[in-house]
Amino acid sequence: MAGNGRAWPVSCCKALLSAVAGELRAAPIEFHPADRRLADLAAGFKANYKISLADAFAAALAKDRKTGLVTGDPEFKPLENEIKIHWLRAIPT
Repeated sequence: MAGNGRAWPVSCCKALLSAVAGELRAAPIEFHPADRRLADLAAGFKANYKISLADAFAAALAKDRKTGLVTGDPEFKPLENEIKIHWLRAIPT
């Protein structure tokens, strides 16, 4: 929705989606499908820890790929026994 409470025109949304998709393809990011195995792992994390669904999928992917997760988000602290976490340090201001 637009800031005025009205819906955005479809043509605007398609153009924005196309622009964002192009930016994402150019970024150094790897995309992974959320298959049933990954969804089940994420559901387990979500059910057992106070984390967002997105964080649950990030943790599930790390566990599934047997790799570490790089984060500075303290929500992941309780998962340290489940997955390897590489903690980012805060930059002093």
